Amino acid sequence: MTSVTPPDESRATDPAAAAPHASDPYAPPAGDGAGNAEDVESSSRSVRDPSKLRFTEKVGYGLGDTASNLYWKTFEFFLMYFYTDVFGITAKSAGTMMLVTRIWDAINDPFVGYIADRTKTSWGRFRPYLVWMSVPFAITGILTFYTPNLGPQGKLIYAYITYTLVMMAYTAINIPYGALMGVISSDSLERTSVSTYRFVLAFLGGIVVQYFTLDLVGFFGGTETVVVDGIAQETVQNEQAGFFWTMVVFSLAAVVMFLITFATTKERVQPKSELASTYKSDWYFLKTSLKLHQIMLGGLALLAVLSTAFDRQALPWIVGGYVILSLVSLAVRAVTKNKQSDEPMEQSTFELDFNDLLRNKPWMVLFGFGLFQLMGAFVRGGAILYYFKYYAGNAGHAPAFWVSGSVAAIAGMLLTKHATAICGKKMLMIYMNIGVAICTAAFLWIRPDQVPLMFAFHIAGSFIGGPSPVVLWAMYADAADYSEWQNNRRATGLVFSAATFSQKMGCAVGAAMTGFALDLYQYAPPIEGVDQVQSETTLTGLRMMMSLIPAAFFIVAAVCLAFYQINETVLSRIESDLRSREATDSNFSSS
Repeated sequence: MTSVTPPDESRATDPAAAAPHASDPYAPPAGDGAGNAEDVESSSRSVRDPSKLRFTEKVGYGLGDTASNLYWKTFEFFLMYFYTDVFGITAKSAGTMMLVTRIWDAINDPFVGYIADRTKTSWGRFRPYLVWMSVPFAITGILTFYTPNLGPQGKLIYAYITYTLVMMAYTAINIPYGALMGVISSDSLERTSVSTYRFVLAFLGGIVVQYFTLDLVGFFGGTETVVVDGIAQETVQNEQAGFFWTMVVFSLAAVVMFLITFATTKERVQPKSELASTYKSDWYFLKTSLKLHQIMLGGLALLAVLSTAFDRQALPWIVGGYVILSLVSLAVRAVTKNKQSDEPMEQSTFELDFNDLLRNKPWMVLFGFGLFQLMGAFVRGGAILYYFKYYAGNAGHAPAFWVSGSVAAIAGMLLTKHATAICGKKMLMIYMNIGVAICTAAFLWIRPDQVPLMFAFHIAGSFIGGPSPVVLWAMYADAADYSEWQNNRRATGLVFSAATFSQKMGCAVGAAMTGFALDLYQYAPPIEGVDQVQSETTLTGLRMMMSLIPAAFFIVAAVCLAFYQINETVLSRIESDLRSREATDSNFSSS
């Protein structure tokens, strides 16, 4: 395993050397975010408050993820079903759309993190976005679950537009929200505690979605009793209206909770010094960095391959597009460099942030881990409703199945502190993913009539994996500290935006694979509201999507963590060194 190399101590303790490399140029002074610009500009040291956070602040912060999960879990469990069985587009088209729209996220997510890191208000850097973006977040979510009276092509275009907009709004509010945890306290244990509150409340949001969504759809859409094969079943008369008004309720609740998060939290960890804007040099870097261009083009090519479901006929076109865009990249770089005068240009802070991120090996490992873990979760999550409706023969089991798993996950999450103390974050995450993979794979051998066994393995896997989201986001905050420790610069927003991008990519690929798998296994959607009898091939596919496919992703995620460098010893040294620098900076400033 790669060892962790400490930073150059002379560079770490010399404020004069550190100042030219400082990031986060637009942050307010410590406390509640109030203060004038002159106080901010004169700040020359990091202000860290390791004191315990109030219970109300932890709960208030956690409500932000309750709000996010009202959307996220709706997308995970119901969006594919909504698109195929209610909205009226094919599973393959929906899967392709979820991947293609991620192309914009490759630009949008880092951009939001970049802007958030450089935001300067009396409220702080990250908190203002909870106010500014809560209403757009609500509106785009409502529009996503509206079914317009359009033809097949019109509906597909509408789905592309609304899904892109809601993901942009999600990014604009969730990246600053996630980054807020990195500056709410400088103490790693306290951040882990905040993370626990966050994800307990996130799971509660998930339970609301899992338990109440279908009931709300039935309430708003109206229900009727029909007899199928001699069995009376309750069906929804108007699922389009049901899903729309259900999302209205969730969206309004999300706005209220984000405003509570804003009102109850504070930003305490501040950058060491302020820098002037470097937008001109940042733009120059964007146009001339071949490394950045190739990362983006490589990602676009991979998305194109996935979006076409590995279609061999499309591969030459994708390769050709990659080559052409690479030549365009070289031309833009050459023209930009030729036009640039000999006048010296200040260092691009975005270039520094970008290079720091690529050198942050723990973050790179977490990027891969989050990608594979959520691919598995979304493949399985997207298949659950289909699995119970067609394989087990009763979609009514799904809400209880979801809720039982969430309750078990909360129970497991409450043991996070003790489990982390015993195993450490890294090994705990590895053990949990292996355990979840075993419980998930077991679904391959469960018969349709063994519903209690389905619940048993689901509850066991959910309990084992309960601490996972808490520990993961605490590890992202540790990765932000690691970057500051190595580079004497802090770019919390970029670290969390890149982390959010990996999460969204994992979810998008997993959701797209759900659509592709349904198409591959010959899923027959309802015709004019009438459910179709599924073939044996389809039923086998649903079993695979509930078992071996997600289990394989969980195992790969566990393997990724074998390369994670930050153990508890390294983390203690990072915290100690950062506090020593603060003391040195404080003495330097007062002398």
